[in-house]
Amino acid sequence: MLTHFRDLIRASHRMILACAIGAGLVAFALSAILLHARPLYEATVTVTMEPSEEELRFNRSFMGVSQFNPATIIAQSHIERLLSRPVAERAIDLLIEEMGGQLPAKEPTLLSAITTGIWQAWNTLNYGYFVPLSEREQMVADLQNALDVEIVEGSYILSISVSYDVPEIAAAAANVIARAYVQVAQDGFRRDASVIAATLAEAEKEARGRLAEKRIERQALAEKLGVSDPVTERAVMLQARQDARDALRSTEADLSGEARRLEVLRQSLMAQTDVTIARGIREVLATGEADLQQLQELRRQRQQTLVDQEAALAALDKAQALLRVHDDQLATIDADLVQLQERRVALDLSSRAELSQVMIVNPATTPLYPKFPKLAVNTVIAVIVGAICALVPVVARDALGTQIRTNLDVGQIPGARSLPPLARGRIARGRRLDPSYVERLIRRVSADRGGWPGRALKVTGFLPDAQLGQLTRMFDGATGRDGKPIRAEAMPALTAAPDWASLSGQVVVLAFRSGDLEREELEALQARVEALQMNCYYLVVL
Repeated sequence: MLTHFRDLIRASHRMILACAIGAGLVAFALSAILLHARPLYEATVTVTMEPSEEELRFNRSFMGVSQFNPATIIAQSHIERLLSRPVAERAIDLLIEEMGGQLPAKEPTLLSAITTGIWQAWNTLNYGYFVPLSEREQMVADLQNALDVEIVEGSYILSISVSYDVPEIAAAAANVIARAYVQVAQDGFRRDASVIAATLAEAEKEARGRLAEKRIERQALAEKLGVSDPVTERAVMLQARQDARDALRSTEADLSGEARRLEVLRQSLMAQTDVTIARGIREVLATGEADLQQLQELRRQRQQTLVDQEAALAALDKAQALLRVHDDQLATIDADLVQLQERRVALDLSSRAELSQVMIVNPATTPLYPKFPKLAVNTVIAVIVGAICALVPVVARDALGTQIRTNLDVGQIPGARSLPPLARGRIARGRRLDPSYVERLIRRVSADRGGWPGRALKVTGFLPDAQLGQLTRMFDGATGRDGKPIRAEAMPALTAAPDWASLSGQVVVLAFRSGDLEREELEALQARVEALQMNCYYLVVL
């Protein structure tokens, strides 16, 4: 298949070469004219953007949520603002001021007149009328059309390029575009800062009011609950409860000791026989029982005191839980107020420092060489494109047509045998065939006929007689490896041959130009060749 396409290109090489050279000449001429009449110089200024606090907060919340780069999204918003009309108008004012109050007028040329006429005709055809622009409107439109902005992926760096036919103006326009955007960004920053400052002040005032209201509500609730300092009161109540527990444990210990002592006295009284001693024991028992009753009463009082302490502590815990809700609300409001104050201070510092979101990193310089047109590059590209465009009809004609163009097409006819194709230039030179080509012919003929001792060859086809004679001279006398020459004889063209019967049983080379025969014509010719029992070999001339 590659050989087939190679032969197609060889057959149409003149057309392909003519198209490539023609396209190259046209591109060379147009590039030379444009290079002389209207070259375009490109000047580039590099700026970096300082994202605002809101944009950085957006970045932090955006990361990990989407596949898109948040820096690219923010930079794209800056690009749209940079390409806006207010920036272009500010840049025109700065450029006019920098140029001394007036831009240098361009001399009218034939090319500018042609482009203006084409633009007017285009608008008239599209909309039915043409609206001429004022001088300032035209300058703004030209600047916007000459402006190109590119972003460094994943960063806040922008490259602003301006293309113009005067290199000095191109560099000046690129710089003033950056300066204009800096000024517009500063104005927008100041305007937004004033709005944000007013909003922060209002929010801070509201937070202070809510903080005061919550403090009043908490104070009223504390007075209602009878709690002034919950932490101190809780510490005091915990200590009092511990003292009550210690006192109760001491009383219970005394009560238990007194009960054991009385029990001992009762047992002694029961065993005593002396009346005097028994009377003394009874007196001690009476005194001990009175003391025991006093201890029991004291234990009851201290138990009640402990219960009262527990109840007071529980009430304090309940009151403290109610107050904690207000304390949490106060802490939240106080934290919001601190954050608002910090943002107000940061905004105030930024406003005083007159910060800008855009800073010029690398100013534009006057370009030395034009960006467009590039004579050599355009010519080479045009030659390549012209050759590719010329190949399209060649391939389409081969795919959609029925003409026989290469020996691969000949091989698709049943029974047809082909020889390697020859170029018309090689036939015109009349040089004898290479031994390898002759050896291939001898091998095929010998295989078909069982040998070819006489090496007699008839040359005919659909070529002019002069080309048939040249082709015959190429075969006549050509030898293979055995050194035995071929005896070639030129026959009239098949269109002029009175009778084909004389070719019966002969070895014939039938030559025709690529694309001259249809498939049906070759099939009919092959049927005639088989009927005459000719040893016919088709040769496609490219």
